[in-house]
Amino acid sequence: MNLHKDTGDSLEPCKHMESMLNRTADGTAPSAMRWYALYHAAHCGRCGRFLKRVTLLIGQLHGLKAERCAETSEDGLTADRWESVEAQWAEIEK
Repeated sequence: MNLHKDTGDSLEPCKHMESMLNRTADGTAPSAMRWYALYHAAHCGRCGRFLKRVTLLIGQLHGLKAERCAETSEDGLTADRWESVEAQWAEIEK
């Protein structure tokens, strides 16, 4: 079942599906909306490609965030920056 004419090179989803696909990809879609978006994406090449790419992008962003959090202290400073701050404090305390 092909819902729409698909040239195979479109990166844009169907206009009426964009919000549903985004919410499905980021996990905020209610279950009925998610079901419909997945069903539609399975039968529409444009929306299927869009959902796949957005889901991949969100996963990559979460990965970068996790890396960034691992590199920083609780206050958000990198190890190098924290050393610089401590060195400046030591200089002031002399």
